[in-house]
Amino acid sequence: MINFLIGVLSSLVATWAGLTAAFLWSGRFRWFLVTALSRLSGGDFGQSWNNKAEAEADISREIRRARKVDLFTGRGNELQRATFGTLLTDHPGSGTRPKFRILLPCTGSDDKARWTRDRESEIASFDRSFGSGQLHRQIETNVAHVAPYNREGTVETRRYDFPHLGRICITDQVAYFTPYLPHEHGRDSKVLKYTASSPMYHALNRLFEKLWDGSE
Repeated sequence: MINFLIGVLSSLVATWAGLTAAFLWSGRFRWFLVTALSRLSGGDFGQSWNNKAEAEADISREIRRARKVDLFTGRGNELQRATFGTLLTDHPGSGTRPKFRILLPCTGSDDKARWTRDRESEIASFDRSFGSGQLHRQIETNVAHVAPYNREGTVETRRYDFPHLGRICITDQVAYFTPYLPHEHGRDSKVLKYTASSPMYHALNRLFEKLWDGSE
């Protein structure tokens, strides 16, 4: 009988220890620690992922509970994928849509497209499919993709004349920043996350608003 009780107790302890370890290792707990340390130290720590694919689940979760979403991006390919595609339909779980604003680059042959040509030359240095207007064409494909949603008022899109320095996604709760590097695609770049209490969140939000006001 004693051996049985000891066995049951051992199983309970092992289960509790396993659940505790899983919780402590979870992304949410780590994000809680990062936020707490940031506030206590007065610093500006952000959660990070190695690339966009690793961050997609977290971005999707934040978008589902957002009241507004602002997106500053390069190509805009993510607009045709599930993470941001949900913003072009009824908002999951609520029946309403958050306010969605998109900034996409200027293209063409005039001076306003110089930053798109600059980014294409960077990508062409490691990806031979670029260098002859491929980036321009991809951007225009995504502009055409969201055009019907612009006409019906689901989303508002403007074109920016600014360096392609990274991807910024801002909700009313968090901001994600993906700094583009000259030697890799944006999808392979690290993704950083900041809470609304973070100085970096406010800096990114201010940058988006300035670019929005100055865009077509």
